[in-house]
Amino acid sequence: MPRHTTGDPKTSNARINRQTIRLYWQQIRRYKISFFAMLVCIPLSSLLLDTVLPYVLSQAVDTFTSRDAETLWQLLGLAGIVAGVGVALNFTGFQSNITHESKVRANLAISTLDTLLKKDAGFFANQKIGALTGRFIDFVNAHVGLQDLLIIRTLTFAFNMVVGTVLIFISTPAIGLLVLALIAGLLIQVRLSLKLRANFRNERKELIGVVNGMAADTISNNATVKTFANESYELTQNRIVNEKYRDVYRKDFRWMTAEGSMRLLTMSAVQIIAIGMMANMLIAGQIELGIAIFTVAYLQRIASQLFVLGEMVNGYDRLFLQAAPMTEMLIADEKITDAPNSQQLTVRNPSIKLHDVSYAYDDAKDITVLDSISLTIPAGQRVGLVGPSGAGKTTVTKLLMRLDDTTGGIITIDGQDISQVTQESLRHAISFVPQEPLLFHRSLRENILYGKLDANDEELARAIKAARADEFIDHLPRGLDTVVGE
Repeated sequence: MPRHTTGDPKTSNARINRQTIRLYWQQIRRYKISFFAMLVCIPLSSLLLDTVLPYVLSQAVDTFTSRDAETLWQLLGLAGIVAGVGVALNFTGFQSNITHESKVRANLAISTLDTLLKKDAGFFANQKIGALTGRFIDFVNAHVGLQDLLIIRTLTFAFNMVVGTVLIFISTPAIGLLVLALIAGLLIQVRLSLKLRANFRNERKELIGVVNGMAADTISNNATVKTFANESYELTQNRIVNEKYRDVYRKDFRWMTAEGSMRLLTMSAVQIIAIGMMANMLIAGQIELGIAIFTVAYLQRIASQLFVLGEMVNGYDRLFLQAAPMTEMLIADEKITDAPNSQQLTVRNPSIKLHDVSYAYDDAKDITVLDSISLTIPAGQRVGLVGPSGAGKTTVTKLLMRLDDTTGGIITIDGQDISQVTQESLRHAISFVPQEPLLFHRSLRENILYGKLDANDEELARAIKAARADEFIDHLPRGLDTVVGE
């Protein structure tokens, strides 16, 4: 089960976000060269093309009035160099981005799936598989979103903002101070908005899991829904949780849109004031025409970028929210783990013994399913467990395969404590036929071979005949290549 967070929601969210970053960094650092290549090249390219190049060209404009042709051509040559370097960095950065994202995305998906497969049976029993699959996909996609948001938008924004503000401050200190005040005010505004929306964020995180899980549950059990004619009931239950999510969503985004409107009003006022100041300074001859053009144009660009500031902050909030459910699952302690220095199970005389085995569910310790059960099954003997529903027949099977651990006593196979051998070797030595038919969404051939991946064609044919599956497989248009599944 995922570990539930307690205490201050802000602290809990910050802790989960840090863990999300840690999990992503474990994969990113495997490809440091491509990561730092795009980390440097993409923002630097934007800085050269969007800030330095316009500034150099504004300097060239000033030569029109002085008729300084030599300086003009020098500045145009410099502009060409800046543009060339910027384009080269842009190409290098995005090529690195493609290489890095493709590798990290694949490894992150494999690493996440590996961690999930190590979870015990109880974990999966307490999850809605549709919702779990959605969280898996969201977690992988959130990494790509966060990486692009950091490098392509945030760092690019920060580089241009800092350098552009410095250039404006050098040219016109009064306008520079105005821009600094605008930035500080907007950062405070966004900070307050996030604080006020924290509770709505937590509610959305919980409800989106419920919404997706309930929809997946209804769809995956559609046959049962139809059998009991409960379509209206399922729609009603889904409508209730969706309406709860709708209400929280509205409250959350009403705050966000109100904050955005205030930011828009602030920026419009600053633009009007700045342009008025620039006009007076130009008339008074306190600045050159080129600098005035650059400052006014760049102020407009800064204003539009500052409006995106809230979107970027909300983007981080949304992506971390998207990754949080899976992060909580991945960082939760594993219930079933291999013991230190565990050995491979070696079976020569496959006798099974239960020594005073007891078992109770984690969330109901006061209800004992098995109480000090002792049982010996000699090698070669067939044993049937009979009893009413809930008597513990299936539990014995799960404990034998170590899909769950005993709460007391030990189980041995050929004298070896199964808790001291590797889970893989234990399960590899056991043939298991479940009560319900389970099929992968793969070909019949792949499904049949799943119990013995290295089986040859002759062994495959024998298995098909023994199961009398050849009676229907031979009549299928694609035979063993027919795709079956859920």
